[in-house]
Amino acid sequence: MMEFIKANKWMIGGVLGAVVLVWVYFTYFSGGSSDQLLTSTDPASTAVTQELITTLANLKTIKLDASIFKDPLFVSLSDFGVVIPPQQTGRRNPFAPLGGFTAPSTGGPSH
Repeated sequence: MMEFIKANKWMIGGVLGAVVLVWVYFTYFSGGSSDQLLTSTDPASTAVTQELITTLANLKTIKLDASIFKDPLFVSLSDFGVVIPPQQTGRRNPFAPLGGFTAPSTGGPSH
């Protein structure tokens, strides 16, 4: 098998190259419209799309009442969040081996 591949490597490469070129041609340069790739005529897909459009239209009609933020009950709420103190992040030399050892800086690259 290996002898066959070694003896015919140019022919095998040519056939593979031709297959790739045919695939590229039919994928990108065929006569089909790009609109056909983006639209679907599947009835289930159309129903889902219509349902999504209807839901989005309903979301646009929602109006929020901002008076809730002025309500005394809302204003009396208190935050019980925990404040995380700032901490040092990272290492001086992120490429140094772990274990705390860092190579001394020489001031520039040495060739």
